[in-house]
Amino acid sequence: MAELKEYLYQIVAWIARVHDSMWAYNRSFSSPFTDKELHFIVIGAFGLAFFVLAFLLFGLLTRLNRFGIMAWLFSLSTVLFVTFAIEIGQFVTNTGNMELEDIVYGIVGFLVASVGASLLYALFCLLRALVRWLSKII
Repeated sequence: MAELKEYLYQIVAWIARVHDSMWAYNRSFSSPFTDKELHFIVIGAFGLAFFVLAFLLFGLLTRLNRFGIMAWLFSLSTVLFVTFAIEIGQFVTNTGNMELEDIVYGIVGFLVASVGASLLYALFCLLRALVRWLSKII
């Protein structure tokens, strides 16, 4: 848990450094962009790049007939969105404490449940294969 929390803090620190360096570079122009214009450009470019990567990844997974992986990736992105939305909502409405640890525990809970479900599915497949094999030799 502590490693994931530290990793998330490192990501936030990296994003802050990138933001600061982009802001400093922007300020070096004679007519710099405003903060809103920079967000428009950077998030737009990031979103488009992420779309292209997702498009390529999901196209590959479709060709490989890996719909389970696609469903898991969609579920993970939904869990990430919902956990962040809940914490931000608690902060905005003052109905609870906005804590990174709550987000980390929620995401780890999903990952543990995913591993558990995968192990159960693997056991089911193994038992089904065993029954088929036994039915052929009996």
